[in-house]
Amino acid sequence: MALRVPSAGPVRSAGFTLMELLLVLSIAGLLLAMTPALLHKAFPVLKLKAAARDLVQEIRYVQNAAIINGRVAEIRFDLEHGAYRSDLVNGGELRALPEGLSLSQESDRFQISPVAGEAHLVFYPDGSAKGGTLYLGNEHQRLAIHVDWLTSRIRLDEKQN
Repeated sequence: MALRVPSAGPVRSAGFTLMELLLVLSIAGLLLAMTPALLHKAFPVLKLKAAARDLVQEIRYVQNAAIINGRVAEIRFDLEHGAYRSDLVNGGELRALPEGLSLSQESDRFQISPVAGEAHLVFYPDGSAKGGTLYLGNEHQRLAIHVDWLTSRIRLDEKQN
């Protein structure tokens, strides 16, 4: 009985060639080089959305406090300096928006303050409000915060430009 030895053909190893590794490393290097530029463009939009959500949350807090405490509560907006305050949050401390963001209003439903450039949003014990629209924006985008005068619903419109 004769033993058969398989023929010795070309041997292949299970690995990558130097060219394949260089190609993958160069593609990864290009992607890493582009990342800071992409993040730099996305950061202002993310900062705007985060500030708008924080402001909406504080407005809702003031509305709920008016209902729970059974008395009028308000939040004041300094439109010229991009800041806001409420006596119910942080002891009435003025809270400035992040750098590069501004506040504006387009509705006359907000109570006009005797101080120029300031607007008040007043909530009553039943949760109702005079309503209006407040705009928060940067140089590229603007978001709207709507307070409905009829339903007192507070809504953030992130599709605003």
